[in-house]
Amino acid sequence: DAWYLDCGFGAWVGEGNNWCSPYKGWQKVYDNSPSQIAENLTGSTAAESLILGGEVALWTEQVDSEAVDSRIWPRAAALGERLWSNPAHNWEPAEYRMIHQRQRLVKRGVQAERLQPEWCHQNEGLCYLAGAELP
Repeated sequence: DAWYLDCGFGAWVGEGNNWCSPYKGWQKVYDNSPSQIAENLTGSTAAESLILGGEVALWTEQVDSEAVDSRIWPRAAALGERLWSNPAHNWEPAEYRMIHQRQRLVKRGVQAERLQPEWCHQNEGLCYLAGAELP
């Protein structure tokens, strides 16, 4: 369900959040490795050859043309990198690339979801917690 982009929004029938909550951010999408899942299920290190592709899903019962870009991007870009390069690392080394990809999308008129405060983009490297000890 990490590639089901409807998750984490309000229920359109009843109250509370929808059935697949919580919201899955780009990091969760990125870290959901189909080759690792296939390897875990089959026990084979050649399981990657069994994967033909992947897709994110976004149904339109709760999204319209005004919100579709922000629901899809940049999470779909995270999946694109995962499927294209199948990195051995988690999302952290991809963070700078994702932030810059989001900026490219916005410059092209795509209303992509913000990944960090604007100040952080203007002061690159000063907002990251990667490797920091948290209380």
